[in-house]
Amino acid sequence: MRDYINIEDEEINYYVYNLNWQLPKEIQEEAIEILSKIPPEKVDMIIPKYGKSCWENGVYILKEMGYPRNRKALPKLASLLQDRNWPGALDTIELFRILGKTISVPYIEKECDEAIKCNDADWLEHLYFSCESLCIVKEDFHNPMTYLQMKNTAEDLY
Repeated sequence: MRDYINIEDEEINYYVYNLNWQLPKEIQEEAIEILSKIPPEKVDMIIPKYGKSCWENGVYILKEMGYPRNRKALPKLASLLQDRNWPGALDTIELFRILGKTISVPYIEKECDEAIKCNDADWLEHLYFSCESLCIVKEDFHNPMTYLQMKNTAEDLY
């Protein structure tokens, strides 16, 4: 059994914002060390919605944690695929590659559904890039029509 540290959510938030790449390396390293030890039920806190400068280090931590410990953070990781230029997005693709299609596809498909609802062609193009990078095809999706709508929308942008 692994030893996790038990810290309050406010303290986790403090360390999450210390993942900011603009802070001194020592502060980032301390935050990585502390956050690497939080229990699985709190790992989704590592990727804050409004903390782009923290995402890359957050993805690093979650990748190092591995699956299934990082499971609760997978929806937030999938949301980084909204734009492959965002910090941590390409590393997230690699993390999903390690996890494999069985684990990754449901999270990516959910993002596709959301992007379709929002009628966001750019988002769908970034998701299609992710699927192409991960060799995900329409047969991997629960709903192949979702995949085809993503693909067609992305290809229309080219």
